[in-house]
Parts: sequence; C-alpha cells; structure tokens
Amino acid sequence: MTGAVVIGQSHSAAIAQALVAERACVTGITVHRLEDRKRPYERDVITLREAVALARKLSADTPVFLSTLGTYHNIWGLLRSGQDFDFLLSPDDDPDPDAQVRIPHRAVASAFERYLIKPTLIRKIQAVAKSRVFLLSAPPPKQSNEFILERFMKQKKQSYRGISVEEVGLERPESRLKLWLMENRALAKWAASEDLGFVEAPREAFDANGFLNPQLYSDVTHANAKYGALVIDQICEIIDGAREERAHG
Repeated sequence: MTGAVVIGQSHSAAIAQALVAERACVTGITVHRLEDRKRPYERDVITLREAVALARKLSADTPVFLSTLGTYHNIWGLLRSGQDFDFLLSPDDDPDPDAQVRIPHRAVASAFERYLIKPTLIRKIQAVAKSRVFLLSAPPPKQSNEFILERFMKQKKQSYRGISVEEVGLERPESRLKLWLMENRALAKWAASEDLGFVEAPREAFDANGFLNPQLYSDVTHANAKYGALVIDQICEIIDGAREERAHG
C-alpha cells in the first residue's frame, strides 16, 4: 500500500492513537499534529512552515489528509446561548415544535461559509503538494448532554465567562446535530470548489439517531481511537483505489 500523510489539529489525535492501539498492522501512514499557540505545553507538534515543507517533499503517489476545520458547530452549539433555537436544513425539513426561536437558514449557512474565506493551512499545503489533498470531516457530535457535562466538570476550567458551565447549561442535542450537518455541507461544498477531496465521517461511526456512537466518545468534543481506526480504514480504501486506478491507467 502506498503511504499517506495526515496533518491536522486536535482531531488528528484519534488517528495517531489508532495507529498504535487499533490499526497497528497498518504501515505507511504517518500523523503530524500542528502546533497550537494557545497550547504551548503540547509536545511532538510541527509548525505550519514544517507542514508545508513536509508536503512539498512528498511524491505524487502519497496523498495528504488534513484534519482541520469542522469545529465551529461546537463553538456555536455546545454551551447554551439563550432560548431553544431551530433552523431548517432544507426546504423539506420539518421544523422543531419544541424550539422557541427560528433562525433563517441563510443566516446559519453564511456564518459557516464566512470562516472558510481564509483557510491558510489548507491552501498552503495544496499549493505545494504533488498529490491529491483531502479534507477529513470532523466526527459527528455527541447526543448525551449528561456525558458532556460530566466531562466538563472534570476539567480544570469549569466556567465560561465567569459563570459555571453547569449554570450556563448545554444546547439541545438536536440543535448541535443540525449545526454539525450544516457545517459539514459547507465544508463539502467549499472543498469541491477548491478541488479538494472531502472524506465524510465513517458510516459506522453513527448511532441510530445520527449522532456519534457512544462507544466512540472521548472527551467533550473529540472521538477516540476506535473512531480513528474507522478513518484509517477510509484512508486505506482511498489509497488502494488510487493505486488500482493507476494500475489500470
């Protein structure tokens, strides 16, 4: 199997863990985590400049998978911000009868589209890579508010703007899922416009309600190594498909 390189931020940790714990038999895939200036304590990270240099050296047969973007549904929809809200994902979407506020579809869509204007990392990597570049979807959100709140309360910082997270409360899971779906649509559309491949979250990662399977939970916003293993399977499938295509030219 031709190798692959994964470059990304926090969601890439699940893939790195899976290569050790769940898919140790898989060789040729390396994971490089980008530094975060807000987390200077993190070790074994690379700078953006180093990531670009790495991508430039890769052969045309070694694809790059980027684990970045896709986190704004958590920023906007994790902690409660006011009344229960809803928006329609599409014209045939059923409105939520329990929501107190209806937000226009276009207002939500444009909010996600706005932060895609300057994805510096992706464009710099794509500019130097000889191979195909893929953008990995972030994992679907968790349905269990109980789990999320419990994990929040175990963190060192248990407040938001001086107010306890427990007092602020969490948004409804239904709203969180809709935000994730909207963000994923925006990412897929943008990736296509930039000639990037977009890798959807693995089908096996969802529960019956469209949320992340509880067996794949990690912390408040991330998935675990079992989820990372499913992503590795997707990467291997893409690599093998490209190899067969080259062989049959």
